[in-house]
Amino acid sequence: MTFGEKVKKARKELGLTQTQLGEKIGVSRRTITSYEADAFPPRTRELYCKLAKALDVNVNYLLTQENEFILGAGEQYGYRGRKGAQALAGELTGLFSGGDLAEEDMDELMLAIQKAYVIAKENNRKYAPEKYKKKDG
Repeated sequence: MTFGEKVKKARKELGLTQTQLGEKIGVSRRTITSYEADAFPPRTRELYCKLAKALDVNVNYLLTQENEFILGAGEQYGYRGRKGAQALAGELTGLFSGGDLAEEDMDELMLAIQKAYVIAKENNRKYAPEKYKKKDG
């Protein structure tokens, strides 16, 4: 089940409209519509937490490993880190889509690549700190 499907299912189970859910978490109905259509997920962990509380679900129910990676990269490395993590996750999803790897193997490979991404970002920050001043916010 996708993030959007989870949000929609939980919202309907509570009998909430998209407008009502948006009001509960401080976003527009349009944003809720985008979440449910899987157009884009919340950009911050805080929004995931507000959404989980409003839907009376555990935040881990809403977060995927991919979302967690992207959020973490954004929190640690700013906008550029988040965008890089999104691009990496998208490419990995495409890579795995037609493969013969077992799901457990794909998960392990995804974790290893995510760890390598974080190590590369840390090395860049250490050896080229001028790239990270004021640009990442």
